[in-house]
Amino acid sequence: MNRNNRLSLWSILSFPVRIIYEIEHDEYVRRAFANNAFDGALTFLGILMGNLILDEFNPSAVIKIGLSTCLAIGMSGSFGRFLSERAERKHALRQIEESMLADLNDSMLAQEGKNKTFMISLIDGISPALALIFPVFPFFLANANFISVNVSIVLSFTLVLLVLFGLGMFLGKTSEENAFLYGLATVAVGFCTSLIIFLTSIYLG
Repeated sequence: MNRNNRLSLWSILSFPVRIIYEIEHDEYVRRAFANNAFDGALTFLGILMGNLILDEFNPSAVIKIGLSTCLAIGMSGSFGRFLSERAERKHALRQIEESMLADLNDSMLAQEGKNKTFMISLIDGISPALALIFPVFPFFLANANFISVNVSIVLSFTLVLLVLFGLGMFLGKTSEENAFLYGLATVAVGFCTSLIIFLTSIYLG
């Protein structure tokens, strides 16, 4: 294996490590991750509640709806964030250029802005999938007849709440406050969301 191939392979293998590092150390990347992961988890919770209210739990349908919704959120978040982030960073670069009376298009600052825009957009796109992959997994098992549909529902609800709790812990650690209380707060948001959906269905039904 030549040197270029080794570098390419190393870049691919180290990319997940870089993503984790960026989430931990860059506030913009961290916000993108937390916001869209939260959106993904609550959206899937809404899908679960909708199916529960309709009493039509088809594992295959839940998988398809969950994954397609996740894809829609991811694409919207990724491209929307890319365009807005690129515009903001271009604007900031132009202001610096005006104050310095210099062309910075090929500078390290411009390249760093491009790298950050790409990373933030990528995280914005994949974070809903990361929040959804665990709660949807029980339905794959139910669809393959490894577990019953009722068990998959309970497991999925439990996993959604665990994902929300984990996000809360992450935010609590970031703010250097009580991570456990943050976790409970995000779980409470999940419960409130479920209750609102349930009460709305009764009112509209």
